[in-house]
Amino acid sequence: MTTDGPGPWWSRRRSRIQAQWPTRLPGIRFCARGTLTYGPRANFKASDTATARAAARLALDELGRGITQRHMPEQLDTAQERLTLAATHWHTVEDTPGLWLKARVTLTLTEQDADRAQKYQDALRGVTLQVEQEHERRERFRQAVFDKPDATRIWWLDRHLDDLESLDWDAFKNKILPLVGAADDIQAKAERMAQTLLYIWEKLGDDPGQHARFMTTVRTVLDQMGWGDAPWLMSSGPAAADSTDSGGDEGEPSRIAETGTAR
Repeated sequence: MTTDGPGPWWSRRRSRIQAQWPTRLPGIRFCARGTLTYGPRANFKASDTATARAAARLALDELGRGITQRHMPEQLDTAQERLTLAATHWHTVEDTPGLWLKARVTLTLTEQDADRAQKYQDALRGVTLQVEQEHERRERFRQAVFDKPDATRIWWLDRHLDDLESLDWDAFKNKILPLVGAADDIQAKAERMAQTLLYIWEKLGDDPGQHARFMTTVRTVLDQMGWGDAPWLMSSGPAAADSTDSGGDEGEPSRIAETGTAR
């Protein structure tokens, strides 16, 4: 008259279970109620019934806590299924050789804990929504403002329409434009080239000799680089040639070129 598990049926004991096991959310617990069935094998002493009962209850408590603490309150059904699979069938207790147990336990949430869990979920959803909205706002702002340098310039200008005197394009170039990822766009390059040419023009002043030496030096450098076909240089070539040819003997242009290069 034996079945699977611990010896004959008359040697088995039953105990009512009522406990609270933690969830993954601090402060909220599952209520556990059910029946624990345990029984020793034939070589287990009858005088150790109280010990067997205590060991069985502790083993079930450890098993239940290990499962429930991995689940949020809203995962009540999942925790219940995992507990059923783990506890319904006979199994031995690791630290108590010869002791078998099984249990049927139902998990529930008190009304107060269910309300607290719902409030937590509502707050969590609210925070998550705010984070997603802020992320979406920043992403749309980046796409609208920092996608192209021209759009970024318009945005920078629009920010200072009420106080154009505070419009600082140097700060824009040094701090804002690099964020676009296209600080070397055509307009920025053109601005740097214009600043370079303006610097050169100011240094040359109104001295025709300075202008002539500069143009000769530039033409010499471009010829050496193989860039003598530059359109702007070719368009100014005849005038420069005329001014050079009107200077006197044939040796004069070479002298000027050498002088300009030396400088």
